[in-house]
Amino acid sequence: MTRQWWLRSAGVFGLASAMLLAPGARAAQTAPGTLNYIEGQVSLDGTQVTTKQIGQIEMSPDQMLTTDRGKAEVLLSPGVFLRVGDNSQIRMVSAELVDPRVEVVRGEAMVEVDYLAKQARLDVLERGAEASLLKEGLYRFNADEGQIQVIDGKAKVTDNNETKTIGKGKQIVLSGGPLKAVKFDRKAEDDLYRWSNVRAEYLAKANESTAQRIYVNGGTWGPGWYWNPYFSMYSWLPGDGFFWSPFGYPFYSPRYVIYAPRITRFYSGAHAAPGMRMGRSAIPARPVGGAGLRSGGPGHFSAAPRMGAGGGFHGGAFHRGGGGFHR
Repeated sequence: MTRQWWLRSAGVFGLASAMLLAPGARAAQTAPGTLNYIEGQVSLDGTQVTTKQIGQIEMSPDQMLTTDRGKAEVLLSPGVFLRVGDNSQIRMVSAELVDPRVEVVRGEAMVEVDYLAKQARLDVLERGAEASLLKEGLYRFNADEGQIQVIDGKAKVTDNNETKTIGKGKQIVLSGGPLKAVKFDRKAEDDLYRWSNVRAEYLAKANESTAQRIYVNGGTWGPGWYWNPYFSMYSWLPGDGFFWSPFGYPFYSPRYVIYAPRITRFYSGAHAAPGMRMGRSAIPARPVGGAGLRSGGPGHFSAAPRMGAGGGFHGGAFHRGGGGFHR
């Protein structure tokens, strides 16, 4: 895909003040609890939500989001997506950037954690229990069945003054008795899983579009949510390096998006098993044939000087600016 194509089609609003924004663009901010996508019948505190309100509605504490025959995607901290299945309801407990908290009241929800800052907390409530998500990964909650599942990652579940930590492939069923971790089939795919996979792919495409636009225009940026008008959604933009979602889709920072075609060739396609190619987990290095890149061990690729890279590919720390939200 050519740079000229990106100039015509890739867009981003809300760059730092040093950036040249598109005509008519306005800077604004969003926050945890922002509705990023809906389909079907979705309501907020009993009021129907329309697709025209995507990116504009921010859930306040104690507000209820309800789906009938529909689904919704809600932004939490940068790099964290909450997806609500059919016939479900969630409550926004806290919309703080460093400690967003939601409750799954009924039905099911899935949380995709592509990045989790060291000082941040991320808690999901269900049936009076609290699940603290400790690592990047993919988590499923079913309030009707009392299930808390770790498809990939690590979670600490607290209920009735008892705490249990579980890893990938383990679940806790809330029954009022002692907490017990049991295995479940982490490869099973239900409707919400498949829908979340599709959403993750679209978000990765929007990320690449946004990162490419910033790279072409130059200027500064910081990690956070950036609105992409061509995809009509916010997507997560790392401040540096690149990250893999638990579904296997890449998220690039502007400095690394120029290597996107080469990076994707180093791995076995976009549809990997959950947790296999996440940003800071052990990404297996694969043999590299030419193109100026060489493998640098698990989770790291270094670039030849002629490619203009000053370090290497990684899913590590942000180096430009602080966190935040941009539109």
